[in-house]
Amino acid sequence: MTWFVILCIALSLSVVLNLFTIWYCIRLLRELVQVSDTLEDLFADVSNFSKHLEGVYELEMFYGDQTLENLLSHARALTKEFDKYEVLFSLREPPEPEEEDFDDTTKET
Repeated sequence: MTWFVILCIALSLSVVLNLFTIWYCIRLLRELVQVSDTLEDLFADVSNFSKHLEGVYELEMFYGDQTLENLLSHARALTKEFDKYEVLFSLREPPEPEEEDFDDTTKET
C-alpha cells in the first residue's frame, strides 16, 4: 500500500512539474517572439533613416556637405551591421525575392 501512495505522489509531482515546464516554455517563446518583432522594427527604422538621409544628401543645397557625407557613411555602416544581426534575431523566414516571369513565346506584332 505504501508503494502505491509513493507512486501516486511521484506521478502527481511529475504532472505538476511537466505542466509548469510547458507553461514556462510557452511564456518564454511569447517573449522571444515579442523581442524578435521589436528588433525587426528597429532594423526597419534604421534602414528607413539611412534611406531618408541619402535623400537629404542628394538634395542640391546639401550635396557635397562633408558633415552629411560622414553621417551618411556612418548610417550605411550601421545598416550593414544591423543586417548581419537581422538574420540572427529574425524568427521568421525572409521573404523570397520575386522572380520575373520571362515568356519566350510572346511575339512582337
